[in-house]
Amino acid sequence: MVKVLSDTEPPVKISAWQDEVSAFVSGALVGLATWILTYLLSEYVIGVIACRSGSSLIGCDDSTAVSAGFALIFASLAGLTLLVRRRVFRPLLVVLAATITLWGINGSWLEQRTLGNVLLTVLIMGLIYLMFAWFGKIRQFGVAIAATVVLVVLFRLILSL
Repeated sequence: MVKVLSDTEPPVKISAWQDEVSAFVSGALVGLATWILTYLLSEYVIGVIACRSGSSLIGCDDSTAVSAGFALIFASLAGLTLLVRRRVFRPLLVVLAATITLWGINGSWLEQRTLGNVLLTVLIMGLIYLMFAWFGKIRQFGVAIAATVVLVVLFRLILSL
């Protein structure tokens, strides 16, 4: 007997719900790491350099925003490692899209050191990783890139208002 195989694949990669949970948990951990690293860098590294007497390239008021940028980069690299180890589809696309989407907005809500802001950071990062991981499952790479770029631009426009 000959078994006939169909070469038509669904347009979206079918996977178990564990992939979405893995993406959300990875994003939440990246959010927590971003918040912690922003605090540590702002208080003990960049804040000390920027606020000491003398000339520096950044002012004392900008130390949290600069710290948030560095923290987002370091945490995103860790997030890429998490997504690769959890075998999430197209992890680099997810991490790049999430980092570009959140670039520059972390400093504003990370300056306030409350539990609500920590939870907000964790929730937003988790949801953004989940969303981009879900859109990254589109089988055709060009369509996945186009959808991701449209979402990133849309979110950047919304966040700039």
